[in-house]
Amino acid sequence: MPPEDLAQSIDLGKLPSGPRVLSQLMSIIRRPGIQISDVADLFRSDPALTARVVAACNSTFYSRGEATVDIRDAVLRLGLDEVSRIVQVVALTDLRKYPTHLYTGTAGYFWERSLHTAFVIDEISGRDPYAYTAGIMHLVGIWVLCSVFPSGHLSIAERELALQARLEQLRLGVSFAEAGAAALAKWGFAPQICEAVGRQLTPSLAEDPGHRELARLLSRAIAVTDWRYGIKNEKTLLRSDLTITDLEECNERALQKVARIGFGF
Repeated sequence: MPPEDLAQSIDLGKLPSGPRVLSQLMSIIRRPGIQISDVADLFRSDPALTARVVAACNSTFYSRGEATVDIRDAVLRLGLDEVSRIVQVVALTDLRKYPTHLYTGTAGYFWERSLHTAFVIDEISGRDPYAYTAGIMHLVGIWVLCSVFPSGHLSIAERELALQARLEQLRLGVSFAEAGAAALAKWGFAPQICEAVGRQLTPSLAEDPGHRELARLLSRAIAVTDWRYGIKNEKTLLRSDLTITDLEECNERALQKVARIGFGF
């Protein structure tokens, strides 16, 4: 299936609403003179997601000692940027409930890997918010492909994302990276995030220099995560642009953060 046909086939109704709210929230955050009431109005359209975000604010990872009672309180206590990051983790966690029948990897595996990559790219980018979002959403195409293609295809089993994408191209005609970029565009994410996700395995092909740099950062973070999940070779090390010591220490810090959030988040 060509990517343009895939874009027409994506039904966002088959996927959780979190990414849609997240794209709107990220747009609101960058407006001058943003008011807390604007954020509250956005969340009012999705009470279930709002309840999840408030619960997450009270989790061990995010809580700062006092209970958060609503979105307004969350923004006052944690700030818009931190609430945005919580929404991203909640959106990713909601995806974990959806099937990954085209793959041997479980939804939990892809959730953990996505979160790990987000923490890695957050560190190597110096906490660039676009980078964190690209990291946490870089595997969303896996769920998109599973929402489009029925079960019955041979299970795709690769721990290195570049090889996984090749298998997807052979069996489905489109890769998870292309599917993710198409869905993120439909949700309304910023163009640099969409292109970075679409070019995460081929960053040099991104046309815009700024988008190319974000795609390059994502490619590096994926290499670091690949190293953690079993692809330990010279090619992966070179892609990470880190020494072995720095790479392993970066992975350890990301592992600790994933563990603190916990699978029950």
